[in-house]
Amino acid sequence: MRATTSDMPGRPADSWLDRFVRPDLGDAKAYDATHHDFAWQHRELARLMSNECPLPPDPIVIEAATKALAEANLYPNSGWELRDALAEFAGVDPACVLLGNGSTEILDVVTRSFISPGDEAVIPVPTYAFFETQVRLNGGRAVLVPVTQDLGFDIPAIVAAVGPRTKLIFLCSPNNPIGRSWTDQEVETVLGLGIPTVIDQAYLECGPGRSFAPLVAHYPNLIVTRTMSKAFGLAAIRLGYGIADRAVIDLMARVRIPFSVSLIAIAAGLAAVRDPGILERRRRYISEERDRLFAALSVLPGVEPWPSEANFITIDVTATGRSSTDHVADARAADILLRRMSAHRLEGQYVRVTIGTREQNERFLEVFTRGVPGASPVRP
Repeated sequence: MRATTSDMPGRPADSWLDRFVRPDLGDAKAYDATHHDFAWQHRELARLMSNECPLPPDPIVIEAATKALAEANLYPNSGWELRDALAEFAGVDPACVLLGNGSTEILDVVTRSFISPGDEAVIPVPTYAFFETQVRLNGGRAVLVPVTQDLGFDIPAIVAAVGPRTKLIFLCSPNNPIGRSWTDQEVETVLGLGIPTVIDQAYLECGPGRSFAPLVAHYPNLIVTRTMSKAFGLAAIRLGYGIADRAVIDLMARVRIPFSVSLIAIAAGLAAVRDPGILERRRRYISEERDRLFAALSVLPGVEPWPSEANFITIDVTATGRSSTDHVADARAADILLRRMSAHRLEGQYVRVTIGTREQNERFLEVFTRGVPGASPVRP
């Protein structure tokens, strides 16, 4: 006779899990995709909340992905052609590139490769929340280092935060949600500490930012992550890659699950990266729209948009006298989805807007301006 949870005296029907699950997972929370599902269910909404590219894939990319579907009955290859193309694109040796199911897989693999229970990772904040999540999921401790009052990266504090149990340092350049990039001097100071250091460059192609990939040849402790989800506009196919010293790539390849990158993703990524015009058109569009929107926001009373090299602008609305929740609600009432920044450890009244289509950007600015006391109607 099979025992059931009800056979366990004094224990609720679902508490048998407590006997087997990792204790450190007690406070873990699943990623909340409610806003994504809501946006998919309501196609009329302007998705200005997740830093997606507003431009659909180019026809040659769609054609390549569609053609790959004809062989969907087969396991994918390792993606060697795409790896070589991305290596050329990034200016590194192909042996220094590892493909992933989005850059999130690379970040997950890095964390699982280096963090054991009780280890520490230094994370300047505010930044991409996934860093901290992965460290905690692997039993590690996130040592958070706030930016300075003027949104600068506090290098002395980062150096001081490194201790005997530090196994990783996470940087983001351009930073999400700040929007600015790290300088060469800042990065090389951190790399000089000798700690494995991740630089997430998901937003690199959205602006004039500096690629740190070539530094891999000089710093074996550097791991750069990049993605095809942002400027390339391929978020749905889940394709990213890591760039690191060969020894680090070999380590991560042992940890990564097999066949994690689909044949469709490989085909689409290869088509996108082989045509430089695709990225250039997208980069130009994002930059022009971002600059237009920033200029229009800058003249609104009490509104402080942060200069950005990414495909979003974070806006300090504290001086408007209205909360970030109020501004997000205004936008939602007009079928626009925005993001509050509390999840990124940015305390205060901040709203982040993704650069959308021209029509979406104008509609956002019109609605946002109406919610700013004393502002005259303005269009970008």
